[in-house]
Amino acid sequence: MKKISFFIIGLMFVFTIAIPFTNVSAATATTTKTGLVPVCNTIIDKINGGFTNPCDFNYFMILLNSIINFLLFVIATPLAAMIICYAGWLYLSSGGSSENISKAKKILLNLVIGYVIALAAWLIVKTILKTLGIDPSIETFLK
Repeated sequence: MKKISFFIIGLMFVFTIAIPFTNVSAATATTTKTGLVPVCNTIIDKINGGFTNPCDFNYFMILLNSIINFLLFVIATPLAAMIICYAGWLYLSSGGSSENISKAKKILLNLVIGYVIALAAWLIVKTILKTLGIDPSIETFLK
């Protein structure tokens, strides 16, 4: 039994290390193609002396949107999946111990509540931004 548990823990560790090196194009499809920070103040207007694409409130909102999408979908979702695996492992390897079973159920319940709250907050913010018309380039589920 110890060999199997070490193998599964080692496998989870390898996959955890390999996640940053995988292609996460599906998870980052809603972020800008330039990374987290939007590109602005790059083209100088030679006639007026300013920038043709100045950093304004829309770019700030795009930055916040990119950070929230990164934290919620690139960091929190894989972390939630790993915590679900851990809670499942606790539940399956409890051996009838009611203490480990209740611990696994508590971890899973807290994870589900926290993740639902985070997704609901994301949905509310996206809906408000879309309703106010902050920037049509901010991609939401309504688009």
